[in-house]
Amino acid sequence: MKVKLIQITQNPIDVMWTAARTCYSEKSPIEMWEDRYGATSDDCEHTQEWTEQCVEKHWNLVKKVLDSGHQSIAEHVYFTFAIEGISRACSHQLVRHRAGIVFSQQSQRYVEIKESLQELRDIREHCGVAKTAGTVEKYFVPNQDGMSGLKYAELDCLIEYRRLIEEESMAPEDARAILPNATKTNITMSINYRELIHICNLRLCTRAQKEIRDLFNFIVKEVEKEDERLVKYLVPQCEVLGVCTEHQCCGRKPKLKEIMEVYKREK
Repeated sequence: MKVKLIQITQNPIDVMWTAARTCYSEKSPIEMWEDRYGATSDDCEHTQEWTEQCVEKHWNLVKKVLDSGHQSIAEHVYFTFAIEGISRACSHQLVRHRAGIVFSQQSQRYVEIKESLQELRDIREHCGVAKTAGTVEKYFVPNQDGMSGLKYAELDCLIEYRRLIEEESMAPEDARAILPNATKTNITMSINYRELIHICNLRLCTRAQKEIRDLFNFIVKEVEKEDERLVKYLVPQCEVLGVCTEHQCCGRKPKLKEIMEVYKREK
């Protein structure tokens, strides 16, 4: 699995600050933006000290607004991630999210696995676990426990896929029905900051499946490279609420139900 942040809204904190101030300032958003990025009155560039103070001031307001739960300003900031080598099972979970997010996914109709049938059969008959694993992991996400039996089962799926295409003249878009959920796929994902916060709250929880949790840990690292302040909100939901709302709790935070029971008893 690989993740790369290929695009982010320029000056995201200033964009959110401008959006927030638009609601309460007599100035227009154009005037506020030009105050930040235009020339000074004597037509000289802003000093480095002034710029740093301005950035800190803007971040303090953005943080105050986001902490208060008014997160609409975060919808003005967009990220585009290139995602490589996740499983179809993981992508099926990912595309369940649909507000403020756009996906372009590698097609199994038009992108064919082209390993030859004879080579795959030779690997199955004459090669050991290492060679089998190497071939399988080109096309399928490795299972967590590394069971060799599953790798052979995945290789058999790959062999049948190629047999249907080569010997039965079946179209790849129909032969793909034999491929497992572990089949690798690639996605380009564009998402606004508010939705990214929401998804991280859900998918970084220890109750989420490991693969999608790993995916969003990679995404958080990519965002951190751009601006470490933005990752403050890319955390599990329990870190935001201070309590766990899941039916099964990992113990990281107290369960909301237990807290409410104590509250009612003490009240």
